[in-house]
Amino acid sequence: MAQAGLTVVLAGGGTGGHVYPALAMGDALAARGHQLRYYGDASRLEGRVVPARGIPFTPIQAAQFPRAGLLSKLRFGLSLVQGVAESRKLLKKDGADFVLGVGGYISAPPVLAAWTLGLPTAIHEANVTPGLANRLCARVTDLVFLTYEATKARLPGKPRTELVGCPVSPKVAQGDAAAALSRYGLSAERPLLLVVGGSLGAATLNRLGMALARLPDRAFQVVLVTGPTYEAELRAALGPLPPGVALVGYEDRMPDAYAAAALVLCRAGSSTLAELTAVGRASVLVPSPNVTDNHQEGNARGLEAAGAAQVIVEPGMDEASAVADIVALMADPARLARMGEAARTQARPGTAEKVADCIEAVARARRA
Repeated sequence: MAQAGLTVVLAGGGTGGHVYPALAMGDALAARGHQLRYYGDASRLEGRVVPARGIPFTPIQAAQFPRAGLLSKLRFGLSLVQGVAESRKLLKKDGADFVLGVGGYISAPPVLAAWTLGLPTAIHEANVTPGLANRLCARVTDLVFLTYEATKARLPGKPRTELVGCPVSPKVAQGDAAAALSRYGLSAERPLLLVVGGSLGAATLNRLGMALARLPDRAFQVVLVTGPTYEAELRAALGPLPPGVALVGYEDRMPDAYAAAALVLCRAGSSTLAELTAVGRASVLVPSPNVTDNHQEGNARGLEAAGAAQVIVEPGMDEASAVADIVALMADPARLARMGEAARTQARPGTAEKVADCIEAVARARRA
């Protein structure tokens, strides 16, 4: 039974891998009549995306944990104390009933502040290896939502956990291919390769996308989502766009882009893979090597083993071979269809609703 009347603060962000699962969980909570607030970094992705969704957004300050230097760590400790104090005031002002941390350094102060106020909390960990903020908050939170079972052994202490997967909005599977093609100025008669390096972009994927876009005998179309910081550089490098190529800095209508794509070339973050399985799209995955414990390759290999993806390892990658593999896939629609169906079998629908059930249960237990 739904429990109406909670004011739930979503806290965290920095990248789409944190922000979009948070919004999916928020949608499930809002549908049950709960009120949402979002605390995050105004200069990062959440500062742009969340207000556009109509969710009240409160910018907060937090420092990233330094990897070295005693003085830097002392400054971090002071910043964390200040962030917790600031968050305590904000939670009281907003009448918060629950805080849900979604990872990223900015999530720690609100979760810790809620703990000091005696408010119920939960955190969601999208990756196999938990981030620093979630490792810190796991010691005090009521519940840790896991995407992968293996994460449980990597959490400090013995927190209560719930295996739910990575939340995806149902809207991701409701995209309009025709709308995307019209916006890109592309044709419905030729297959489309979507190249996207996540909300921040990825230089390696951009290089592959450029190489594919420049192929003189290319039988498919390319949409290259560069990431905002790379857009001007790539536009200058490409010059007049080749026929059948569209370039955008940031795509805020990903459901439409997925709907139009025959194949997606991308990283292998948990949120991205959850979206690919939800929409049933074949993919070529280039896991980021710049993540803890190389967890993206582990994510990608699971989808590859299911027959849904092909993995290209970035270190030592031969660009010409990678381009040839992608061209071969784009020329094989039957294989792409099989890969898409295999991806769909890996989807975990209902994750956000399960999270909402658990949050309501924790809130009821704490109020009892």
